[in-house]
Amino acid sequence: MSFPKKECCSSRSPMTQHNFTVTYDSGNHFQVLLQCWGSAWPRVLPYCIFNVILSFLIEFIVDKFDIDFGYTGKGHSLMTMIVSFLLVSRILVSYSRFQQVRSALGTVFTTSQRLIHQMAVNSSSNLNESGKKWRHDMAFLLMVQLRSIMAVVDYDTDKLASWDLPEIDPQIATQLREVLFLDESTKRFTHHSWVSKCEENMRVPVRLALSIRKTIMSESKRLDQPMEGAEVNGMLSTADGIMNGYYGIRAFLTAPFPFPLVQMSRTFLFLYLFTMPFAFLTDTTSALGHYIVIFFLTYGYLGIEFVAIELDDPFGDDDNDFNNMRMCCISFEDVYTTIVDLDGEEWADKLRKRFNGGKCSEDLPEEAASWLQASVEV
Repeated sequence: MSFPKKECCSSRSPMTQHNFTVTYDSGNHFQVLLQCWGSAWPRVLPYCIFNVILSFLIEFIVDKFDIDFGYTGKGHSLMTMIVSFLLVSRILVSYSRFQQVRSALGTVFTTSQRLIHQMAVNSSSNLNESGKKWRHDMAFLLMVQLRSIMAVVDYDTDKLASWDLPEIDPQIATQLREVLFLDESTKRFTHHSWVSKCEENMRVPVRLALSIRKTIMSESKRLDQPMEGAEVNGMLSTADGIMNGYYGIRAFLTAPFPFPLVQMSRTFLFLYLFTMPFAFLTDTTSALGHYIVIFFLTYGYLGIEFVAIELDDPFGDDDNDFNNMRMCCISFEDVYTTIVDLDGEEWADKLRKRFNGGKCSEDLPEEAASWLQASVEV
């Protein structure tokens, strides 16, 4: 087999600069202080400069025209506590949600790999044609479900629904369109008159989970040596685990950070930062000292807000976003290698052709590329 470089299983490359997300050496103080990749500096710096310029203009006007704004700075001191409380509350809630969705995404991948391993171990005594066909169907449905979950995660970025993915088998795509209330004849089964494409896209992994459960239960009819009841229950439980992870992701996507708290913290933050130059008017120290303090206070307060914004949306193309498609491709590779171990390369190639892709990123180093990247002649 040859190993040509391929595009990944999405039209959008899952790679940015490194394999997963922003990397750094926490023990290297110089690197941490100066690294721009993934830093808040590029977004905060314009505001810092603006606030320094604003401070310079205010002090220039006061000195030039001898204007007294009558601002003592006491109100600004009181506002510091409110702004700090709102910012800390916001970053804590955002980080908590970030960790929850990270855990849910990890659950999807780990339980998917567990299910494919359970399938292989529990049916390893069925090495005939029917056993290979059953494992083929299980692996295919699992890969399609994983890919559809990634389509839900990346929908805001790609605007690509699961049934439009190039990896999805045309027959599966047709079935999905038929059951997802996308036409007038099927909308009569719904309890609402209008369903968005995004909502329909979120329903796809649920429908595929049903197909996976049906395929698991079909083993008693399709396998010459059926599995034990405990083995079947274990696979069904693992399939439930995949959906638990997906439901966690869906909850994150459909329940954003409470808007009133975002609005309040942003309002107080901007009011606090851009009235800061007035608080220094009564200070008798040098103007240069004022500018330095204002610059770094703006960086500190507004930087925390931008970090919270990053945590609010961990999916997409930003530097600090999850590289979920890369992790998905690694799961695909585990599926292929499991099929190779049990059923041979012929059935792995059949699975690959049916899935119409499932390739790791072309950015992978050659020494790390497996036979997964081999081309399959149609």
